Amino acid sequence: MKTIEETMKGNALGRQDLAEWEKEIRHNPYLGDEDFQHSVSFYFGDRLDSELTEFAERVVSELEPLVHENHLRHNLPEIEHYDGVGQNTERVVHHPSYAAAGDVIYSSRLLDRMAKPGGLLEAMAFMFLSSQAGEAGHNCPAACSAGIIRVLQKVPDFPLKEYFLEKLTEPSYRTNFTGAQFVTEVQGGSDVGANAAEAYRDEQGRWRIQGEKWFCSNADADLILMTARFDPSVSGTKGLGLFLVPAVLESGERNHYTMRRLKEKLGTKTLATAEMDFHGARAFSMGHPEEGFKILMQNVLHISRIFNAFCVVGMARRAFHVALAYAKHRRAFGRLIIEYPLVQENLARIKAENTALTASIFAEAKLQDELDTGKIEGEEGALLLRLLVNLNKYLTALWTVEHIHHSLDVLAGNGTIESFSSIPRLLQDSIICENWEGTHNVLRMQILRDIHRYGIDEIFIKHVESFEIDDPIKNRMNRLKKDLDAFKNAEPNLQSLQIKSVVHQMAVIYAALRLSIEAKDQPGGSKSRCLDLFLREEETAGAGYLEMIQSLVL
Repeated sequence: MKTIEETMKGNALGRQDLAEWEKEIRHNPYLGDEDFQHSVSFYFGDRLDSELTEFAERVVSELEPLVHENHLRHNLPEIEHYDGVGQNTERVVHHPSYAAAGDVIYSSRLLDRMAKPGGLLEAMAFMFLSSQAGEAGHNCPAACSAGIIRVLQKVPDFPLKEYFLEKLTEPSYRTNFTGAQFVTEVQGGSDVGANAAEAYRDEQGRWRIQGEKWFCSNADADLILMTARFDPSVSGTKGLGLFLVPAVLESGERNHYTMRRLKEKLGTKTLATAEMDFHGARAFSMGHPEEGFKILMQNVLHISRIFNAFCVVGMARRAFHVALAYAKHRRAFGRLIIEYPLVQENLARIKAENTALTASIFAEAKLQDELDTGKIEGEEGALLLRLLVNLNKYLTALWTVEHIHHSLDVLAGNGTIESFSSIPRLLQDSIICENWEGTHNVLRMQILRDIHRYGIDEIFIKHVESFEIDDPIKNRMNRLKKDLDAFKNAEPNLQSLQIKSVVHQMAVIYAALRLSIEAKDQPGGSKSRCLDLFLREEETAGAGYLEMIQSLVL
């Protein structure tokens, strides 16, 4: 039996190890991440280094502690329907840490960067870092604001347009306008064509909104972008217009909508999500009402899916680094747990897949910038981008949940404790993001329709084969072509099942392609080893395999 002194000595050693782990995870997440630095350098050289270094330092020293405090159950948002004298306020009450966290995120000038043509990828580099603190109650509103900015930049002028754009891009949460997008209704969900909220013109010819919305994130937004049926006689999405609803009217009066209650969600808990009723709320039509759904899909949902991909991959990158640092300092059975091959393999696979996903989403955002600035023209480029955005939204959301889950595994029992690390919150947030802006099946079926309607599979194959690709990627491409031939000859119900494999293969091939391109630009770096592990189709217990995984985590 151990003496009290021996027990206390063991406890002290354990706490000392944990203190060293906590110290390591406070290191700058930009300077400590050579692969992310390389991805930034691949596209920007050293132009963003100082800004990203400074912002990354704020993410770990300021943002993450604020988000942790805001996430405590007694600090979560609440609705205040009336003030002390009985006047209707309809406001969401946040803990002070919420505004402080928002100020850190918006100080990056994320939306101002994105608002400039060709500035999306630059903005996403900062989103990648801010998301390492999780959704944080602000990264979803930032994505919604981005969608509103893109819409405002493309619709005809109206009196408040420039004012709204200016307020949306201010680099301070306390003074800017944040956006929201309310599409979901209780009867529809992903079936947007079933939406019933009505848009009508009042006696002065101004648009008004009547009806309800079921899943309204950033419920206290300053500007709401929402769908409503402008012609009850037109069913489906063709009868839906897109409208901008300000929270406060020009007169200073609150607009005419109310919040029923806040949703109690699995994750993104500091983001106020409500059920809302609109009572003739004043609205501005975004373009011609007949174009509303098209504008929504091409600008709002499209850009949100890009934001979502960066957000979840950033979350997984943080979870990985927290778990890797823990493995280097945690002892079990007389050894540091990083010395155990099963731990090494788990972390190496997360690193390889996350690195491939990062390369994929960087290339996708760059393509969006090239389309926005006219460097790429024509329908084929737009269709390719549409496909890549959907592929990346699917694969990043799917794998991120697994990556964060298996990062939590490394911490074992400590991994489940929300006060111990950020990983439980990252896992909860990633599950919400997995279903936000299109579930896996919604994305698969959209790609299926696009294959039949536009032949996007052929556009994808043409694009991949325009690069010099190595044999492992060629082999996967040949397999995909065979599967596509069989898929196209199958009856419709079978196609609905087979599209799962087609979509997955396409997403993996594109990620491998982009990782291979970055790896060639990083001689001696880890990306070539990440690619080898990423493309390995079977786990083999030989010495070469062990050396491969060890080279990525030791």
